[in-house]
Amino acid sequence: MFITLKLFNIYKECAKLRKNTVLLYAKLEKMINHPLSIVWRALCWAVLFTVTSFAQAQSYDSLRVSLLTVDPSPTEVYTIYGHTALRCYDPANQIDAVLNWGMFDAHIPNFIYHFIKGETDYFFAQIPYNVFIREYSWKNATITEQVLNIPDVEKAGLVQFIATNLEPENREYRYNFLFDNCTTRPRDLIEKYCGGTLIYPKQTEPATFRKLIHSCTNPYPWMTFGIDLLIGSGADSLISQHQELFLPEKLKDALDLATITTSTGEKYPIVLSSQILVGEKQPENNSASAHFLLSSCLLSPLGIGILAALCFSILAVTTYKRKSCVSRWPFALLLFAAGAAGCLIAFICLFSEHPCTAPNWNLLWLHPLHWIGMVGFFLKKPYPLIRWYHSINIIVLVILLAAWPCIPQALSIANIPFIGCLIFASIYGLLALKRKRS
Repeated sequence: MFITLKLFNIYKECAKLRKNTVLLYAKLEKMINHPLSIVWRALCWAVLFTVTSFAQAQSYDSLRVSLLTVDPSPTEVYTIYGHTALRCYDPANQIDAVLNWGMFDAHIPNFIYHFIKGETDYFFAQIPYNVFIREYSWKNATITEQVLNIPDVEKAGLVQFIATNLEPENREYRYNFLFDNCTTRPRDLIEKYCGGTLIYPKQTEPATFRKLIHSCTNPYPWMTFGIDLLIGSGADSLISQHQELFLPEKLKDALDLATITTSTGEKYPIVLSSQILVGEKQPENNSASAHFLLSSCLLSPLGIGILAALCFSILAVTTYKRKSCVSRWPFALLLFAAGAAGCLIAFICLFSEHPCTAPNWNLLWLHPLHWIGMVGFFLKKPYPLIRWYHSINIIVLVILLAAWPCIPQALSIANIPFIGCLIFASIYGLLALKRKRS
């Protein structure tokens, strides 16, 4: 790795040298015409010849820049979206490195807290190509390589940028899942050093950040459910075709059809060739998909929510008729969980740097005020505050369900049965208060 970094530094110095060749030539020419001895002139000519020859020899013809796209996989939570990196392969200078903007340290103090607040710092690093390939081979991941049509003149600037950003003081950056991540950084570099204007294919259909996230999380219904609770209405605004390219597969597909338009009007594709380096695309198994669909429906948030709503409705009616106090515990735990979820959503809305988290209409049914009702189940006196809480809670939740199609946020349909559970909890709470007064 040290040798590779050293070669990148050589690249950087050569890029500077090539830029200043004209200036260097003028200075040496003045020295050559200096009224000194013939030996001094001969020495200056030798220096000029050596420097210009070295600068010309450092050509970027052998440098191949390519985009590596790792397909989504269920190995870790963060791998379900895939991954993007750049490969710089130069056999003449014995360079074969992968440039990775997706590195982070999960062992830093209070990592979870900083992650929730959106204060996670990622860093830029180079990895030997064989190490990168070996790592994803163990994970059975599929890696696609797209060789990019980067002009030699632009490669010099690209290499200088890489060498500068590999310096320790420049490696870290504040990660943003939608706008500044391991895919948007290579995308911006390609656009900057492609030698012209990069023209992407036209957007086929309107998209939102939520829909694109769902395209990756749909196989994992509980993850989809949780993400829908945390991201707000900002994720449902229509986005441009360029904004779609925060996902690795979206960028890969767009580059396959993208073209470069030069200042002279010439057009050519940005991708020279494409190949699968590791793994292969697996054909879809319809029988396995049907089995997965059946199991995911039964164990999905919607399925569990419907079952929970039935249980709480039966529990509320039967327990009130039997005048039992045992059933207050399930309702108390329900309100505790709803209040805890509301605290998390409120914290993210108010204090997190994550994009598209506020406003969040889920706070209408998940909020810390549910803890008032939870405490009320264990109080012997029928306090008016508890009665007001349950009454207002029922009214707000019923209005929320009635106005569902008009809400400017794509709320998950799996929320409905859980909202029903909270309504049953408040109905039971009002009935319990009535019994306490009598």
